[in-house]
Amino acid sequence: MRFRLILSLSLYLFTSAFARAGVEFSADVIQTIPQQGDMHGKIFVGKNRMRTEFRINDQTMIQIVDTVRQTAYMLNTQNRSYMQRKAGPADMLPGDSNIQAGNPCAGMPDITCRKLGTEEMNGRITDKWEFENTTQAQSGKMLSWLDQERQVPIRQMLPDGSIIDMRLVGKEKVNGRNTEKWEISVQRVGGQGSVSHQWFDPELGTSVRDEQPGGYARELSNIIIGPQPDVLFTVPTGYEEITIPEINGAGDGLYP
Repeated sequence: MRFRLILSLSLYLFTSAFARAGVEFSADVIQTIPQQGDMHGKIFVGKNRMRTEFRINDQTMIQIVDTVRQTAYMLNTQNRSYMQRKAGPADMLPGDSNIQAGNPCAGMPDITCRKLGTEEMNGRITDKWEFENTTQAQSGKMLSWLDQERQVPIRQMLPDGSIIDMRLVGKEKVNGRNTEKWEISVQRVGGQGSVSHQWFDPELGTSVRDEQPGGYARELSNIIIGPQPDVLFTVPTGYEEITIPEINGAGDGLYP
């Protein structure tokens, strides 16, 4: 699909890139999906690694992401098997250092970026960047205004002309934690639009609540800050690898 990598990058910048503190922690997580109810799970965030656990159809599904190795593992505890794939932009973790290093597209194959200047956008001081997909099949450019303090995109202009804006609208408590409430609005070509919200925890460097159009939501609770054991981020002994052929790039940036 044309612009697929650019759009995947856009998703990364507006979700996972909202995390810069690099704090290790564990938490309970609830995902609400319309017509499907709530999914309860756990999340463990280590240094450049993250583990998520969810119960799906009476099975515990586990995903482990290692951004240093750019590898993601999906574990099925029922039949003691796992699948391995390359981690994509949507897999980036809280505390990833790409943007900290002054290069927002570092580690992203076929994506280059160029700083165009500094501008005020939506009341914030931002650095304006141009992202380009260099592959012939998916060529395209995206503009992004990255907040100098939070390193989140305050505005993005996608290759198809759509615009995504992020605005700080206030401060609120979420499960006893101090957060900033941010509003994300999407204006697509043709007039269609949507609004979502994220509650950003400055200490953790990530959002602890997300509300999306249509009733989709995610929230972290029972947050415990501290180093996470290495064993959480490795495939257990005795698990068998299952290989599934990749079709048309499927599996790039997937997330449960």
